Amino acid sequence: MVSAIVVNWNGKDYLRPCLQALLAQEPPPTEVIVVDNHSDDGSRELVLAEFPTVRVIDTGRNGGPSFARNLGVAAAADELCLLLDNDVVLQAGALAALLATMASAPRAAMVQARSLCGDNPTIVHYDGADLHFLGTLALHNWYVPLQAARAPTGPIGAAIALCFLTKKSVYQQVGGFDERLFILFEDNEFSWKLRMRGHTVHLAPDARCVHLAGTAGLSVRQASDRYPGRRTFLHSRNRWFVLLTCMRWRTFLLTMPAQLLYGAVYAVFGHRHGHMRDWWRGKWDLLKLIPTAVRARKIAQQGRTVPDRELLVAAPLTFNRGLADRGAAAVVARLLSWFFAGYWAVVRRLCG
Repeated sequence: MVSAIVVNWNGKDYLRPCLQALLAQEPPPTEVIVVDNHSDDGSRELVLAEFPTVRVIDTGRNGGPSFARNLGVAAAADELCLLLDNDVVLQAGALAALLATMASAPRAAMVQARSLCGDNPTIVHYDGADLHFLGTLALHNWYVPLQAARAPTGPIGAAIALCFLTKKSVYQQVGGFDERLFILFEDNEFSWKLRMRGHTVHLAPDARCVHLAGTAGLSVRQASDRYPGRRTFLHSRNRWFVLLTCMRWRTFLLTMPAQLLYGAVYAVFGHRHGHMRDWWRGKWDLLKLIPTAVRARKIAQQGRTVPDRELLVAAPLTFNRGLADRGAAAVVARLLSWFFAGYWAVVRRLCG
């Protein structure tokens, strides 16, 4: 009925609780596949020794989560595929709730679980999002107490790919996740490709999972965590790649002043954190990827039925904790959100 695919790279410390919770679901998945990005920490050996019913695929290299997800879905035996990151621990009933939401919405192609913070499961971490016209995600209930979090009554704008249910046929129809993104913004691109074709994305509020510490050198969980230069590089490159791939040219041109302003603000952020070399490296990589992005665009836009003006929003910007919570940074963040909301209100009707 459901093929479960766990994406792993050097996540030996996460795999045991992840797989135990997954196999304890009622109903359990019909098969579990761990797609391992050629870990060197003993991950594959742990799975083979402790979980003999779990299939392990060694990718041979660390091609990133998008690469591993695509391999896992291709190998899956079932139409319905549950994809999880290795640091996700499902709560009881999560899979059943995901299946119920998928069954209740005929056009649904992606259903996300409600993600709770690993250090405090009473706080929401990821709860779905909207597609911002800047190419970013405007996150719902970001670090809001679970009791105060509002649940959606219908489709959402985008999902975060840490734990979601999807249909294999639709996943492959849109080309899966773009492996050139490696990580960061790959959720935006995949959700955008689904929705531009008329498919819907949903959150299953009763499908809950706990999201643990993430990937060293990339993930930012606490306000005290240092923002990694690797993340600055990926942000500098991947946002524009997604815009070039998914956005209609008319929308791209009409929003260019706002895109450039946002990019300039992020460059200042990179400079303040000592990441200007990473920021420029991202831009150089992007320049080399432009021909690839144009080719990927032709595939992404095939079968499109929904214009950008119906997909994109200008909700308040979401920032990592500690970056714009207080002081001058918080004021600048609010002013930027107001400006972008006003800009989108002016150009939205003209967009493709």
